[in-house]
Amino acid sequence: MNYQSFQLTNIILSFLLFVSCSDSQFLESHWNHPISAQGTPPSDFPALERNLNPKSCGTCHQNQFQNWEKSFHAKSISPGFLWQKEIFTKEEYKSCLNCHSPLAETKSEIDSNFQTPEIISSKSHNFPDGIDNPSILCASCHIRNQIRFGPPPKINKKIEQNSGRIPHNSYVVKEKFESSEFCKSCHESKETGVRLNGKRLMEVYTEWEGSSYAKDGIQCQNCHMPDREHSWKGIHDKDFVQNSLEPKWEVKKNNGVYQIKAELKNRGVGHNFPTYLVPKVYLRFFASLKSQNSRILLEESIVGRVVNTNLTEEYLDTRIKPNDSYKISFDYKPNENLVTELIWEIEVDPDEQYVRSFEEELKNRAGTLSYHSKKQLQESLYEKKNSRYILFTLSWKVPVSLRQ
Repeated sequence: MNYQSFQLTNIILSFLLFVSCSDSQFLESHWNHPISAQGTPPSDFPALERNLNPKSCGTCHQNQFQNWEKSFHAKSISPGFLWQKEIFTKEEYKSCLNCHSPLAETKSEIDSNFQTPEIISSKSHNFPDGIDNPSILCASCHIRNQIRFGPPPKINKKIEQNSGRIPHNSYVVKEKFESSEFCKSCHESKETGVRLNGKRLMEVYTEWEGSSYAKDGIQCQNCHMPDREHSWKGIHDKDFVQNSLEPKWEVKKNNGVYQIKAELKNRGVGHNFPTYLVPKVYLRFFASLKSQNSRILLEESIVGRVVNTNLTEEYLDTRIKPNDSYKISFDYKPNENLVTELIWEIEVDPDEQYVRSFEEELKNRAGTLSYHSKKQLQESLYEKKNSRYILFTLSWKVPVSLRQ
């Protein structure tokens, strides 16, 4: 190898090493909180590109905007979050804002600690019409210091415009946008976080990492952002959950006793189901009797992680691991042979922990909360109480006995 070739090889190797190191450090810097103010937009940006309001982004990214607008990311700053400012310490609230309102500019709408001259100036440049929704915005994930970041293009297509320029000076391609690691900082408790029975309050990434989904290269985005859809569907979406679970049951009658075996399989969730301690899933079995118009409850089980409202003690953890099942087996012997139908009903309560906690807070703090915070708490409690839905209903009709 001659000296010139040797030099070229070293330059190429150095470049590759730089890219590798740069990529490995990208997420650490990208989610380094608090995120700096965006600063003044480039002078060559037209008014539309200088505006970081999601509606401006939606001018070109219509599908992403429309899906985001209906998503929980667009509702991360809600009455259920805002009322708690009155009971949290300043540091606790600032920590929550890192994920619920990542941008410095949006934080300044909620917390006066972020109303510095630098941030106020940045907000006036980047949100000239003000911020009507300080939740998780497009810029929360895609923009740092006026530089746009995103995943690799789906197709290698040359952008052509009459103006001869690429929108917002193009963007920096980062493959991490399609990696589960990208979601980890907000969907996984820190190593130093509270542990109950050895488990942190959020271990979504850890659960996924130990599953067959991770081994097969299936990322969070494959399920929660299919085809790059910005909807992030989860436990609140009935259709989404139905497509991820499979209920099976078998009923046999032997000498007047009904023998019931049932299982709920996690066949499409790449982490524990449900992963967070907030949702609960109720498996209830009923019998309909000829002599009664109503049905009677035979058996009830809870799938989920049950902890106290202070988050200091875990009572139960029956969550279903990926590709595993929750199984139930019991017998039922009616007093008389008057059973017409057996029913298995599966109900999802996406906000059970919040409901229990908020009811307790409303009772204990009714006399100390401000009118505004109390109203936000009541509004959120009402919303969360009404988020329940019936996921599946299976029925088994008792065969009619023919006369001899």
